[in-house]
Order: sequence, then structure tokens, then C-alpha cells
Amino acid sequence: MKIVNFETDVDMNMSSYKGVIKTTYDKLVEKFGKPTYTDADPYEKVNCEWTVGADTDEDDYVKFSIYNWKTGYVPTEEYEWHIGGYGFDAVDAAYEIING
Repeated sequence: MKIVNFETDVDMNMSSYKGVIKTTYDKLVEKFGKPTYTDADPYEKVNCEWTVGADTDEDDYVKFSIYNWKTGYVPTEEYEWHIGGYGFDAVDAAYEIING
């Protein structure tokens, strides 16, 4: 799968955990811009999240989210960020954009 184009701030209602990607907050900001969602409350399950929709070279549209899980803060160091989506193609799309 090759990503042709992507956008951020897409609706990810009812998605679920599909995998992880080890990277830094700065790398995610470099690729996706500011997070779609942030919350500094240390008791929240998610403090930082990007939601992304990507067009592939196979004429598919894949939606995924990248978020921290139960850290109580926004991780800035290298961290295993969670990938959410509707299928495991979400993981492939996230890796393609971040490492591509």
C-alpha cells in the first residue's frame, strides 16, 4: 500500500485498537501537524490524539488514529503510540506515512 494523500481531523467514532508504532511526539507533529485532540487531565485515558484519513494507490480510503493510552501526560520521548482504526490496514497506513 502506498499513501497518495492524507488529511487530518477526521471522524473516528467507534474505531478500536489495532497496533502500536514506536516514535516521538515531535515526529508525529512533523508528519501530521498539531494533534487533533489534547487533554492535560492526568486521569484521562487519552491525552493526545491525531485522526487521519488517507487515500491509497489502491483507491481505498483508510482512517486511523494515533494516541497515547493511560500515561497521564503527553509523551514527548520515544513511545509506543497506539494505532486505532477499523481494520489492520490502519496500521499499514500509519507506518507508511510515518516511516515513508
